[in-house]
Amino acid sequence: MLANNPSSPLYAILNQNVFKNTSFQTSKIVSATLDGDPVGWHLTYDAEGNPWIIVHSSDPLPPLESTTLAVTFSLNLSKPEIALQGIGNISDIPKSLLDDYPMAGVWNLSNVANASGIIDTALSIKGDEENALSVVLNMIQWFEDNMVYSSNLTIPQSLADTFGSRSGDCDDQSSLFVAFCRILGIPAYYQIGPIFIPGSQQESEGNLRFNLTNVGWHGWAMVYLPTSSGGEWVPVDLTYFKNAHLINGHITSNNPLDHITGSALLYYDTASFLDVITSDYVRDSTALKETIMDSDCVWTETHSMTPSDSGNAAAALDAIPVMLLAAILSFLMLAVLLRRNRRI
Repeated sequence: MLANNPSSPLYAILNQNVFKNTSFQTSKIVSATLDGDPVGWHLTYDAEGNPWIIVHSSDPLPPLESTTLAVTFSLNLSKPEIALQGIGNISDIPKSLLDDYPMAGVWNLSNVANASGIIDTALSIKGDEENALSVVLNMIQWFEDNMVYSSNLTIPQSLADTFGSRSGDCDDQSSLFVAFCRILGIPAYYQIGPIFIPGSQQESEGNLRFNLTNVGWHGWAMVYLPTSSGGEWVPVDLTYFKNAHLINGHITSNNPLDHITGSALLYYDTASFLDVITSDYVRDSTALKETIMDSDCVWTETHSMTPSDSGNAAAALDAIPVMLLAAILSFLMLAVLLRRNRRI
């Protein structure tokens, strides 16, 4: 197995995403070890601004041998502050910003069989409403009324499957929400990150193994709302938010605004890990999974989060405990490349 062959699982271990620095999150790589020994590394960035760690090892992996990459992060988190007053109309959104969030990648509807249905649905949800926040809240209500929560291990659904089945997990629904936004001229993208959720679980599929301790991987939409002061990016969380209720498969709220103000990013111990803006993450995730499952290796990921201090217990989906803001989280990641096991 060669470390410099992009189609090799070893290459995937040595080249992968790491946490970013944002206005509400500071990330530091505390250590990186390969088979227990410190290893050199450097950072680079993909086309969407996501940092990657490149581990300095070109040695091939002999047959019947194993290798382990362990990366420890220190994350200093704060809650983004948002204001939902004075939101303008969709026509107030700068054209230059719209150009940065095109119908591209996974949102390229020319490759989607039922694209006309997706477009017609988005337009019908908007109707004659022009206020950007009102349109977003109408879309949230459509998801509550029409979408059923379902979960699939590791691989996201296509837009066609999510819309056609009216079902999906956090990232499937978020991706469809982003499609609706972009169709209507509202900039939006998809974001992935871990939530601190006490407890542990083990999952497996074929030669894939996942060991999670105090981690739940999650996805949500980031949506731009125009304001008189220039605009605001807000999270829209369709499946994991304060006062969420699971009723007959539908995730509902007391108030559609809870999907924003009570979102995992704003309310729970949640870190930002990866932005999906123009890439086809469905195709990329599928290709990565096939690379690993078609190989003769056993791929094991161990994810663990440890808060530096404790907070109060709270609940999102009924009876699922999570902890309120802790100042620093340490995240131990072994080959965290599929990133999305048991998304919530």
